[in-house]
Formats: sequence, C-alpha cells, structure tokens
Amino acid sequence: MKNLIKIVSLLIILVGCKNQTENITEQPKSNFNLEKDYAEFQTKMTELDTLKIWIGHSVCNYQGSEKIEITKKNGNIKIKTEYKEETFEKNPKWKVVYEKTISENDTIWNLGKFLKRNEKRLKSETKEFGILQIKHRKNKIQFYTHGLVDSNKFMSEYFETMIKIHPENKEKYLWI
Repeated sequence: MKNLIKIVSLLIILVGCKNQTENITEQPKSNFNLEKDYAEFQTKMTELDTLKIWIGHSVCNYQGSEKIEITKKNGNIKIKTEYKEETFEKNPKWKVVYEKTISENDTIWNLGKFLKRNEKRLKSETKEFGILQIKHRKNKIQFYTHGLVDSNKFMSEYFETMIKIHPENKEKYLWI
C-alpha cells in the first residue's frame, strides 16, 4: 500500500511539473523588422522591442548629439531623450532632456512619417555623413545627408517633428 501511495504521488508530481514546463517554454516573440517597419514603429513594435536612435547635431564648429530610446508598454510608447553638448563642456555627459509617454495611436508626433519622407536618405553612394541612426537589437539603419545645406534642411524638418512631442524645446531651435 505504501508503494502504491509513493507511485501515485510521484505520478502526480511528474504530471504537474510537465504542465508547468510547457507553460514556461511558450515565450512571446516579436516580428518587428527594422528595415521594413521603421516608419510604423509605433504600431509594429511589441513590448519586447527597443529602438535606439542617435542624431548628430554637429555643424561647423559646434558638436552635439542626441539619443532617443523608444520602448512600448500596455499600448503606450515611452520616449526618453538625452543630449550631450560637446563643444563647450569639458567632460560632456548625457543629460535627460525629457521622458514622455504617448499612445501607440498618437498622430501628433509623426516621427514615423518624418522617417518615411526621408527614406531616400537611407542610401548613400558616398556615405558622406550618417546624421541619424536607428538600432534594433543587432540591426541598424542610417539616414545620410550630403553637405551643409542638405544637413541643415534635414535637421530643420527633424526639429519641427520633435517640437510636436516636446514644445518646451522650441526656444532652443531658433532657426525654425
């Protein structure tokens, strides 16, 4: 009788462990493809995806960089922007400019439309200057400009787009 109880107990434990193991191995996956989905990141990203964007603000004798981290949670997009001014600071450090959360259906910011309008910049025969880079896991795409005038036009449109999410920066972009 004791042996029967031991065998039944062992079978119950094995069946219970098997069900838990099956549940653990079913992990969600992301189908986000940076090369195809970059302009529709707000709706195509999952909570497993993080986009890291770097933008070069340097022009002539001024050096500055911006980086943006975009994540998704519960149908919302979280945007964290940092800036590093390298011309006038001795030991420049990244400083948080703002953190915002918007709906994945937001139509005010329009960063995706900005990227789509500039998709011709994804290719460069001379690869003169990669002004904006987007990374997703091990993948990276770059937007290129050619010369100072083209760079300024691109940055002007970029600033107009970014002011929509953080209007407090308008005074910093005097040339718009």
